[in-house]
Parts: sequence; structure tokens; C-alpha cells
Amino acid sequence: MTTSGIRRSMAVGSTLLVGSLVLTACGSDEEPTATTTGEGVLAEVCPETVVIQADWEPEAEHGGIYKLIGDDYTIDADAKSVTGPLIVDGEDSGVNIEIRIGGTSVGFQSAQSLIYQDRDIMFGYGRVGEYMATQADTPVIGVLASMAISPYAVYWDEETYPEVETIADLKGTGAPISVGSSEDVWVDYLVGTGVIDEDQVDRSDQNKPAAFVSAKGELAEAGFLTAEPFMYEEEIPEWGKPVKGQLIHDTGFPEYFQALTVSTATYEKEADCLKEIVPIMQQAQVDYINDASATNELVVELVKEYDTGWVYSLEGGEYAHKTGVELGVLGDSEDGVMGTFDLERVQTLIDIVDEYGKGDVSDATPETLVTNEFIDTSISAG
Repeated sequence: MTTSGIRRSMAVGSTLLVGSLVLTACGSDEEPTATTTGEGVLAEVCPETVVIQADWEPEAEHGGIYKLIGDDYTIDADAKSVTGPLIVDGEDSGVNIEIRIGGTSVGFQSAQSLIYQDRDIMFGYGRVGEYMATQADTPVIGVLASMAISPYAVYWDEETYPEVETIADLKGTGAPISVGSSEDVWVDYLVGTGVIDEDQVDRSDQNKPAAFVSAKGELAEAGFLTAEPFMYEEEIPEWGKPVKGQLIHDTGFPEYFQALTVSTATYEKEADCLKEIVPIMQQAQVDYINDASATNELVVELVKEYDTGWVYSLEGGEYAHKTGVELGVLGDSEDGVMGTFDLERVQTLIDIVDEYGKGDVSDATPETLVTNEFIDTSISAG
């Protein structure tokens, strides 16, 4: 999670009290081919431990990176990290992988910021629409789109608003929309393009799920469409019924959410490693899509061991995986390849942030923000 603050609910329980809470990346002339698998495949080209900084607590949306960890892992409950051999096709790659969580344990700092505080961190999750505005101080480049589209959405009570099918339909109802205390560009984009009215937007940092439940259906809310509907229907007895929502992506805001990024220094220094490891990470995303069970069990175990107040169930993870696949959040990019960035889509993001955002993105180009040069185009979820 970032300082601009998409914050998920920290706990879910039987009462509302528990629930409250300038680098130009040129494309390579030589297209990467499928990584040779086998024992020690990364030993000569990558750091001894590949560190990944997540943007939030463990959850199914991070399944692709947790899929890389083999059975022989060590959990550090104090450091809020898990470390183990990085496994490729059942073989030890010769390096370890360490995954660190975001959220409360890092003061809600962005992975982009943390990459520059600790140079041991190789990869960090980032949103392209967000990190483009801070490139002058902490430049990063996306090397893998772990999600084809963003799971972020606005949802509402379908009983209170039976005629509402889209976020735009909420405008006619005057329903307040809780977006948290963030200054995320998508909110100003929706207001600026007339999808919603400014006076509908509630930017106070209200507790989930308490505020939504206490509003008795009058309040719409922003969150993950892969998570919150399950939470409200199955895990919040005070609500206990479905909610309906629409992805913000479908309003024309094409964010790349949870892109795996590296610092520009890492991009230059570790090109040989990136050429080998990015296809492995692509395949891990595909493997998680095809079989999430063991990884979701690991996620639940980590949540329990870290004990930060974040609550996560196996059933919630199963819902997130299934829904993510159904919505196209977890899946191939527009070109049918796992993890590629569409440069025209990135340019659309730049144009939106330039018009509606507060940061200076006048120097941003798709090529300075993302690259497909390490992608193996033969890897697809099919």
C-alpha cells in the first residue's frame, strides 16, 4: 500500500469493533527465449537472495510471487518476511527469494520509496499511474505487469440502489462514495470526466467495514472487487448480503496495479538476472492462475504468523483467485502474453495523470516507465 493510501480493512471479525480499523528503456533487439530450467539456473546471474517488497499484507492478489517459494521456507515474524529457495519447475534455482510485506509494518510507505531506502530490495510492487509522478527522486521501471487490469472498484448495496449498474449510475442517486483519505488520481479523473460529482466524494479515512455497515446501504465504497464482496457477504455478519460493483478500469482509467518494478540502477546493473528471472516470474503467475491452493495456504499461514491485525481466510483467498481469473485481473495482457505492458495504454495513463494529477509528469514517456524487453512472449495463461 502506498502513502497515497489505498488501505484495505485491517481486520474482520464477528463485531464491527473488530472490523474497524532519466532512464529510457529501449526494447531489446533480441527477444528473450524461454528460460532454461534446472538446478542452479539463477546462481551465476542473480543476487544470492532476490528480495521482493510487496505493497500490502499477504493476500491472493500477490499469489504469483508467493508461488516462487518452495516448501523449505523460513518465516520471520518480527521482520514480517518469508525466505526460501526460489523454485523453478520443482528445482532449486540456486538463489533464495525473500518477500517482505507492506502496510502497517512499513508505515504504509510505497515499495518505490523502500527500494531506495534499502538497496537489498530488487523488486517492488508499484502502480504506474502513481510512480510516474515521483520519478525525479526515486525512478523505477516496470518489468512485469503482474495483473492484466486493476481489481480496484467502487461497490454499493444493490438493494438500496437496484437501478445502479455502473459507477456512473451512482451520480443520479447522489450516493456518497467513500474513497478513503487518498489523493489517488482515479478519483479526480472520475470527477473531472463527469462520471461522478465532487460533492459525492467522501475522502475521510473511515473504518472498513464499520462505516459501510452503519450507513445501512446508503454509502458506496472503494476497494478490491476480488475481495470486499466476499468479505461483506460471508465474513461480516452485520451485513451478510451481496454488494455489486464496477471496476474503475472499465471507466477508462487503465491502471497497471501491482506492476513489478526495479530501480533504474538495478535495471542497468542486473540486466542479465532480469533476462532470466522475469520469465520465471511470468510462469509463476501462470502457475498460480492454474493452481492456487498451496500458495493460498501459505498466504494464510503468513498472515497468522505476522499477526499485524490483518485477517485473511483461505475461503477469501479462494474467492479472490476465482474472481480475479473471471474478471481478467489475473490473466494475459491484451496481446495474449503474460505480463506485458501496452505502451499505448501507458500513454493514456500519462495523459490522465498529466490532466488530473498533482505531480509533474511532463517528462514521462511509456519507455521511461515500463519495459517488455525481459518478457518471454511464449509464456501465456492460454
